[in-house]
Amino acid sequence: MDPSQAVRDEIADLSRGDLEAVLSYYTDDVYFEDTSVPTPCRTKAEMRDFMQVFYDAFPDLRIQIRNIFQSTPSPSGGGQGGGSVTAEYDLLGTMRGAFLGSPPTGKAFRIKAVSIYEHNGTLFTKETVYYDSASLLAQIGIQPS
Repeated sequence: MDPSQAVRDEIADLSRGDLEAVLSYYTDDVYFEDTSVPTPCRTKAEMRDFMQVFYDAFPDLRIQIRNIFQSTPSPSGGGQGGGSVTAEYDLLGTMRGAFLGSPPTGKAFRIKAVSIYEHNGTLFTKETVYYDSASLLAQIGIQPS
């Protein structure tokens, strides 16, 4: 597995709206954290449910990659092929479905985001996503409840 290419492929699948293809890049016990929410996902099933909320609200959800950086695994890492990849990107979409209890506004958003992926040499074991959720909410015209 080329982790940088796997990130590019996963992002392409995400931008096509293919949730099952996106999930195929992750271990079943993936730790997925969106830093704007208090509780991380600790399994692929939880990640599926979390991501489905975004696909339902923003059916045209897509990513435009700015940069991808790959770390090299530490020689002391036991030769397991693990490491990390950081992706800097723009997240875009239009609110066409309910989100956080608010009805669709039809407004589009574009925000900068960063994801840090950890992998075991075959699949991603962890992803942490960082973005300005206040900017997202302001652009789509809703206030959190």
